[in-house]
This record gives sequence, C-alpha cells and structure tokens, in this order.
Amino acid sequence: MKLTKTTKIGILAVICLTILIWGINFLKGRDIFRTEKVYYARYKNVGGLEASTLVTLNGLKIGYVREIYFAEDLSGALIVKIAIHNDFPLPVGSSAEIASSDLLGSKVVKINLGKSDKFLHPKDTLATKIEADIMSQVSEQIAPIKAKAERLIVNLDSIVASASKILNGESQRNLAESFRQINLTMTNLEKISGNLNEVISGEKKNLASTISNLSEVTGNLKDNSGKLGHIMDNFSTFSDSLTKLDLNRTIDHLNATVASLQTVLSKIDTANGTIGLLVNDPRLYQNLNYTSENLNRLLVDLRLNPKRYVHFAAIDFGRESSIPTPSTPQIADNITFSVQLLTSLTPISLTSPIFKGLDEVFEKKSGSKYYYCTAPEPSYDKVRMVLNNVQSAFPEAFLKAYKKGKEISLKNALKSVKK
Repeated sequence: MKLTKTTKIGILAVICLTILIWGINFLKGRDIFRTEKVYYARYKNVGGLEASTLVTLNGLKIGYVREIYFAEDLSGALIVKIAIHNDFPLPVGSSAEIASSDLLGSKVVKINLGKSDKFLHPKDTLATKIEADIMSQVSEQIAPIKAKAERLIVNLDSIVASASKILNGESQRNLAESFRQINLTMTNLEKISGNLNEVISGEKKNLASTISNLSEVTGNLKDNSGKLGHIMDNFSTFSDSLTKLDLNRTIDHLNATVASLQTVLSKIDTANGTIGLLVNDPRLYQNLNYTSENLNRLLVDLRLNPKRYVHFAAIDFGRESSIPTPSTPQIADNITFSVQLLTSLTPISLTSPIFKGLDEVFEKKSGSKYYYCTAPEPSYDKVRMVLNNVQSAFPEAFLKAYKKGKEISLKNALKSVKK
C-alpha cells in the first residue's frame, strides 16, 4: 500500500506533536509514559514553592509537584498536588516538608516516612511541615547577639553620660582643688617629719638620760629583791590571819536572823497576831470605807442644814434656814430633784466608765461648761439616796431642784414639798 504525501505529512505531524508534548512534560519533570500516584498536601504558606518542584525521599527524586491551587473552603490555604512515580509505599503518618535545596533558596519537597504499619492510598492527604530557610536560621542566631549589642550600646551610652557629668567644669575644678590639697598635705607631712628629726636630734641627751634612769630603777629593784620578798611574806601572813577569823559564826547568825524574819512574815501572811489580822482581814477595810461614807454624808448634810448642828439663840429673825429632811416620801406637783455629778470644760461620753452604775445621766451645756446630772426625780428621798450612793465617786455632787423644767432654789422646792 502506497502512502500518499498527505498521509505522510499527517503521520509526521502527529509524531512531532507527540514528541513536543513528551518533551514539554519531560522538562516539567513529568513522564507521560510512566504511571503516577497522586497525593495531596495542605499548607498555609508554600514559601515560594512552584509547580514542577522536585519531590525527594532520602535525597532520591521520586516525583514532582504537579499543581498548586487554593482550597475550595475559601480559607486561603493552598493545596499542593504531588505526583509520585516511584512504587515505594508511603506509611501512614508520612509528611511532606517544604525545604531549601541550596543556598540560593531553591525549594524542594522532602517526604518524611511515618512509622506506621499501614500505608497511604493514592489521593490521600499527607501531613505538612515547612523547614526554616537559611535567612530565618541566621536571624534566629543573630537575634540574641543583636540584643546583647543593643544592651552594650545602652550601657556604653550611660557610662559616657556619667563620665561627661563627672568631668564637667565644676568637677574638674574640684579635682584640681583635691590635688592641690593633697600636695599641701604632702608638704605638711614633709615639714612634720623634718620637725621630728630636729626634736629627736635635740633630745638625744634627754633620751639617753631617761634610758639610764630606767636602768638604775631596774638595778634598784634587783638590789631590793630581798625586801620585796619580805613584804610578800608579810602579805601572806595577813591573808592567813583573815582565813583564821571566825566568819562561819557570823554567817550562822545572819542565817538565824533571816530564818526568824521569815517566821514573822509567815505569821503575818497566815493572819496570826494583830499585824496579820490588819493585813489579811478585809473587814477592817470595809469598816473604814463605811466610816468614810458616813462622814461624807454627815458633811453634805452639815453643808445643806447648818442650823441643825449650830444654833444661834441670841437673835432670832423668825427665819428657819435649816432644811428638814422629810421622814416620809413627799412629792409635789411640777417639782423635781436631780443630782449634779460634775462639770467639765470638754464634753464627756455618757457611756464613759466614770458613769458606771448610774441608770441615766443627762448632759447640759451652759456657756463654755458641760453639766452632768442624774435623771429628774419627784421624790426627794430617792434623790437623797442617789446622792449618798454617788458621793464617794463624785465628791463635788450636790442636789438641784427644778419647777416646770426651770432650776429653783432647793429651799423653796422643799417648802413646796412640805406644803
């Protein structure tokens, strides 16, 4: 069968096209006549990775990057399609690491094998890793040195600033003055040493005389060593005489005296004898306290009713100045009595411990003074009892009378009560 020219041209064109396609794919690292297994890897950043980049396993080329495109979930992640034409199986857990293949920054995809007994199937997704490039590694190594250099520069700057402050005009003047003072000190020391030399040279004779006197003293001590021995013997005899004194008897007498005193004190403590009763019997204190209270009441009654105790019979003006104390409780309308406890220039809290035991205490201010009184009471006898009870705690306490809230004399109040 004879082929026509047109057929030959068509066959040649197909052959050329086939060779062209094969050559282009070959240049891309793809062999169209070899079966390939495709795997996927997902990266956030491919670091300049391009299609047709080599894929290696332990340094051996086993495939290439067929395609790089964005993920369909619009997250911005990149999907790398890896074609592997080697029949070596990849265990589960294998990863695809983007690494630098040379100092110029060319990229390569390294396959790191996993340790599982199971194997990946085509179109499975590999784990991903990105190896730090040389610039990143250099930056990591240089960063600490850079920080130290910056701190060093800051320290040097501080040192220079401190030195500039120290070496200002005033500091320089102070340093010059210090050096001048040091020179003066050295000059004075030199003068002092010269004076000492003059003194020593002038007093050589006196020093020699002093040394000779010391020699004579030591010689006299040596000559009188026998007398010194006799003095020491006399002192020894005196000490022996002291030891022979009857000190033990004196100490025994002192011990007996202390024992007797201890016996007397124990009797006083156990209330034996008059002194013991005075010290230990509480009734004596109670009687004295009761007597003091009665005397205080007597003095108060004497101050309020002096004519009860002192009578003037020569002249009688027809007025009775004594204030009789009602024997029975007497109450008059609108008349109340109160005990003024004390006065103070500064206010005192009504809850103060000095008012302990009193039911109610009222405060009144007149001018610059504060007056503290008990609660108003219409019964004169009750107020007198309150006065007797508080007289020991408040010696200046006295009775006050009120009519319709206004203070009146105690005499007029008692007359109203008597009516």
